[in-house]
Amino acid sequence: MKIEDLLKRFQWEQIPDTNGRFTLNKSEPSRSVQELVNSEEIEIKQYPSAHQQEQIFVVELEDGGLVSYQRKDGSLIHTLNSLNMFKRKQWELGIISYSPRGVPDDTSHDS
Repeated sequence: MKIEDLLKRFQWEQIPDTNGRFTLNKSEPSRSVQELVNSEEIEIKQYPSAHQQEQIFVVELEDGGLVSYQRKDGSLIHTLNSLNMFKRKQWELGIISYSPRGVPDDTSHDS
């Protein structure tokens, strides 16, 4: 599955001041991550959020990914991201431990 597949099936809005990040339009009915990807073959990973009682769902696509945030009231916010933005967002959330720019986390030098 590619980003374009989801862009065609649902109404997305580009997130202001970003290139390659979209959020599901508020006029869309509330949908689960499973409903968006609509495939048994696509893995949906779940991570704890820094905010108690909230969850983060991550779906890797061929050319980027879906990052969804489930709030403590059960509502979901879905974001669709190009490959670079997907890696950057995972890094910001602490899901991946390396910078999307390829900079190692440990910049100390052996003495």
